[in-house]
Amino acid sequence: MRPPILFVTLGFGVGLWMGLEPAALPGEAFPSKAFSGGALWGAALPVLLASLLVARRAPLGAAIGLTGVAGLLWGTAAGREQAATCQGRWTTGERSTRAAIVRLADPVPTAGGVVDADVVPGTCAGELKLRWPEGTPARGGTTWVVAGRWAGAAGRGTLVVRRARQLDPIPRGRGAVRDGLAQRTAALFGTRAPLVDALVFAPRVDLEAAVRERYARSGLAHILSISGLHVGFLAAWLALLLAKLRLPHRARMATAAVVLVAYLWLIGFPAPALRAVAMLVLSDVARIRQRVVAPAGTLSVAALIVLLIDPWAMRAVGAWLSIAAMGAVIWADRAFRGRALWLRLVAPSIAAALLTAPISALAFGTVAPIGVVANLVAIPLAAVVVPGLALALALSWIASGVATLVAAGSGLGLALLDLVARGAAAVPGGHVVMMAGWPAAATWAGVAALAWWLWHSPRRPWLIAARIAFASTVLVAASLKDAFALDDCVCLTVHFLDVGQGDAAALRTPHGRWIVIDGGPRIPGDDAGRRVVVPFLRRQGVERLAVAVATHGDADHLGGLPAVVDAFDPEVVLEPGEPLGRPLYLEFLAAVEASGARWHAARAGDRVELDGVVLEVLSPDTLWLRLPLDVNEHGVVIVVTYGAERLLFQADAGLPVEARLAGQVGRVELLKVGHHGSRSATSDAWLDELAPREAVISVGRRNRYGHPTPEVLGRLARHGITVLRTDERGTITFSTDGHGARLRSHHD
Repeated sequence: MRPPILFVTLGFGVGLWMGLEPAALPGEAFPSKAFSGGALWGAALPVLLASLLVARRAPLGAAIGLTGVAGLLWGTAAGREQAATCQGRWTTGERSTRAAIVRLADPVPTAGGVVDADVVPGTCAGELKLRWPEGTPARGGTTWVVAGRWAGAAGRGTLVVRRARQLDPIPRGRGAVRDGLAQRTAALFGTRAPLVDALVFAPRVDLEAAVRERYARSGLAHILSISGLHVGFLAAWLALLLAKLRLPHRARMATAAVVLVAYLWLIGFPAPALRAVAMLVLSDVARIRQRVVAPAGTLSVAALIVLLIDPWAMRAVGAWLSIAAMGAVIWADRAFRGRALWLRLVAPSIAAALLTAPISALAFGTVAPIGVVANLVAIPLAAVVVPGLALALALSWIASGVATLVAAGSGLGLALLDLVARGAAAVPGGHVVMMAGWPAAATWAGVAALAWWLWHSPRRPWLIAARIAFASTVLVAASLKDAFALDDCVCLTVHFLDVGQGDAAALRTPHGRWIVIDGGPRIPGDDAGRRVVVPFLRRQGVERLAVAVATHGDADHLGGLPAVVDAFDPEVVLEPGEPLGRPLYLEFLAAVEASGARWHAARAGDRVELDGVVLEVLSPDTLWLRLPLDVNEHGVVIVVTYGAERLLFQADAGLPVEARLAGQVGRVELLKVGHHGSRSATSDAWLDELAPREAVISVGRRNRYGHPTPEVLGRLARHGITVLRTDERGTITFSTDGHGARLRSHHD
């Protein structure tokens, strides 16, 4: 029987969900309604009264109702508390330039990057995420006054720092400890220091993309982020050490609790680690009081403690993954008790993989079934490596010679762990990449439901065989759904990908070669190239790109391209060739260099022909680039021709480019509308000349720029043009055989 605390925790969680302000998860996966004033009490009072009325007859139902109301109030209070911080205040208002005095949580290298900081209380307080500028190294725990552009919405905003001035060079607080640890890991482990940092105290470090990708594909991504697993490793070794000291049980428990809480303070109290510590303390208390507590009850109480301490954990992917994985392990332990040893070893990993797959697919788009096997090797290795790394760092303060020896041994274990990740990531079919979002989550939820159905099949061999055959047929049919077509259309197919407020298009030539025009936006914590474009191309079976086009250097077009170039090594890269000192542009050039692609500065008159598809550059030319115009007006404008059909990709070019190209373009079948439907582009004269039948607008939902503007939509409507928008239709696909007879458009 399920413990009542489980239902009480669920009631509190639902109430908390409703009370919190809308927060961010990849893909805006968990939207919620914010309550205030009369709406708050309008929702709470009926539930409160109903709970009091049924309290005698249904005490559990009443408790669920009361805790639901408590969660609603707690969530509303958390939302109002956040509204008083810089994060909450800066979201509102017209000014985007902000300044604050902050203390850095981690050191920042010369290359800059993303770093967490605590605002020194003044006009506002709280925590901030900063995009630190290149060329200004900083130590963790130091105090700075920073100013820059505020970007983002509530719960995930980032201050893009333009100016930074140091106020206090002396590291202080938790940032000082983390700064010291970072220095010692660099001294002990050299080039592997970022990986060690991620395994031991999780600073916001920029691990190499290849390392993150390797661990994600192998199903070992949870090892790179501090979770309950790491806490369990440290707790187990700590218990062993304290037992060797022959301390009384209560003293051992108190010492372990103090050490674990200190570790939580060091790593910033992440929800998964907090959940693990709460479960360990609850288990110890139950043992001292000689009480038997159901594992599900312990997990429920731990989850309730986490939500009380950190209400925003309700929006954290790590918290959901942690609870789901632990719940699966608890179920598997009970279901397979008394079975063969190999079953008891494999079952928890399989159950955790199935239950966490929908959450991973929703947030990240990547699910790695190979992790079921990889974790059987990696987790025992990590159980030795992680405490060894922590011990080496601890000893470096007291006995540097011994610390070096321990670091060498731990480094060997770390190399073996990385070898497991490399091997698992290389297994064909070991990981599945989809576009992050609800469709991907629904697919894997269906797989989990199918597994549950098979598990509960009556134990009759013929019935089990029939269900397995049915499940296999469904899986094979689903995987072959798009493997072949019923026609033999030799077509040009263009996919305008839904990347939010940005641009990305993927073109497939009649003979299966691929062209990418722009890679979508990249903001701290979200890379549309890695999240959307790369998974899309992998699902299409793409191994290498023929051409990659970067229309210009703005982050909403160029941001995702480094990940795309890194993944698919294009043969040719076209871009304006306008020298920009932006870190993103320099990163893009480095990725192009590493890929071995032929780089070409696109100029008017350039032509690329692939399988009968012609890409012709209309703008810019060398003289135009010399004019002091916005970077948008220097972008690459391309007309794509296949047979009698022509498509125009305008990028963010506006009215100046349209006026300059007047009379040179002619009619097109489809127009990729310039600058996301901004009023600075798409004039009546331009539409008169192009006369497209359809127009695609790549735009983010509820974007803060007001794109597309009513003026542009009105012009398109007056010209009788069918408008297709990615914020309304998702990914839009256009296909033609080049003669118009087989023309079609649809959306995914």
